[in-house]
Amino acid sequence: MTKLNIVHAILALHPTAQFTTNDGKVEEWHSSEITQPTEQEIEVKLAELKYQEEVNVYQEKRKLEYPDWGDQLDQIYHSGIDAWKADIKAIKDKYPKQTMDTEELQKRKDAAIFKLQKRDYEKAVARLAQHELANGLKGVIRTESVWDDKSESYVDRDVIGYLIEPLPLWVPAFGIEQGQRNPLIVQDEAERDAAYEIISKTPQSVIDSINN
Repeated sequence: MTKLNIVHAILALHPTAQFTTNDGKVEEWHSSEITQPTEQEIEVKLAELKYQEEVNVYQEKRKLEYPDWGDQLDQIYHSGIDAWKADIKAIKDKYPKQTMDTEELQKRKDAAIFKLQKRDYEKAVARLAQHELANGLKGVIRTESVWDDKSESYVDRDVIGYLIEPLPLWVPAFGIEQGQRNPLIVQDEAERDAAYEIISKTPQSVIDSINN
């Protein structure tokens, strides 16, 4: 069986599309006249292709048992066409023709969407768990021994400080007197906004499957 990937799916959707991929994703889309398929459209088509390949296994099994053409012609010559037909029919009966079931196909498409939504949700949650670059990250930077009047003894107390310093909100920019907002912070905010949007659009059933 062919190891199907997103390239097969995209070409099934748009046979003339020109594009490059990297690490299982579209890196560049070169066909401006063709709308680039969404990740969901690609995953759904991939699920369909995989199901179709499973269904078509009967064809490969038949091919493995069919005699080569020379042997088949030899059989026809010596035993007659009826004997040849009977042997071929026995192989076809052994591996009957399969077709895709509509309900099964829809189940697989739904499962592909569910899996994609789950993956995107988990990635979004992990992204938001990272500290905000503009705020830095605080935590225990050291422990000090200090006198405690209540217990009349020295006790250890944690000192809280920046484990990661906040990035400056503004950085110098050529031709701009007041500078510009730090591009790293702008990117961080955009990624966090995108993560929030993914989470807000994730069906509750997907979230429940993760939490449970």
